[in-house]
Amino acid sequence: MKIFISGICGFIASNVANRMYEEGFDIFGCDNLKFGYKENLNPGIRWEERSFNTISEGEINKYDVLLHMACDNIIYAQESPVETFKTNALDSIKLIEAFKGKIVYTSTSSVYGNAVQIPTPEDAELKVSNAYDQSKLITERYLKLRGNYTTLRLSNVYGKNQRPENPYAGVIGKFIGNIIKDEPYKIYGDGCSTRDYTHVDDVVEAIILACFQDAKNTEINIGTGVETSILKLASMVSGVGTAVYVDNRKIDGIRRRCLDIRRAKELLGWQPNYSIQEGLRETIKWNLENK
Repeated sequence: MKIFISGICGFIASNVANRMYEEGFDIFGCDNLKFGYKENLNPGIRWEERSFNTISEGEINKYDVLLHMACDNIIYAQESPVETFKTNALDSIKLIEAFKGKIVYTSTSSVYGNAVQIPTPEDAELKVSNAYDQSKLITERYLKLRGNYTTLRLSNVYGKNQRPENPYAGVIGKFIGNIIKDEPYKIYGDGCSTRDYTHVDDVVEAIILACFQDAKNTEINIGTGVETSILKLASMVSGVGTAVYVDNRKIDGIRRRCLDIRRAKELLGWQPNYSIQEGLRETIKWNLENK
């Protein structure tokens, strides 16, 4: 089986590629290095520095599975909503239209917005509010019409290759970067908002299962089913570090996030292995070794 990975140098995609390469899978990918780092990849992995929207129909159909991970992220979307919409929706749909095989698509739990039901199942009401989650949902809907796909809705992924110096890094990467530099870290609002933090190794396992199983033709939550507040997260990462409280985060305004992961267990045979405590230890260790 031959697998094409878009955005292969990105945080999550590079972890997938490295794991697949180590296990001897036939992979190839592309990345324009807008958000990714080529240093994330094992040097033996074959890839090209180019945007996925330059891939022709003839090129992409040399592969059995398209693992579509390239996208503009939620922070960038606040700065460049039109470009984000083009990349995440229009260009993604163009690539999907060109490909004839099975697609594994990494979407986002941001499509649930401020969910009423916690933990949140896949059939919960969707509440998109910005160019990022709107464009990801449009691509989800297109895949639903197309068929032969599995969509994974990821939740606050963290771990190795999430570099603190990247301005688009998630909160855990930023907290760890601040602590390593002995700098104050920011807490938005009262610090009581929660997220479902998922270690990248668990996400990699879910993606590999989706690639090598038959298409599920549905959306599947990938999280832990555990919500952790920003205050608790900060205490676990920093201990006695210095916090600076600032106004509420204006990106999405989500108060609580925790995913119902029963569908992942039933359809993929997947469940997370990392607790937040174990995942943070691994992540801090990686950052100290790679600072």
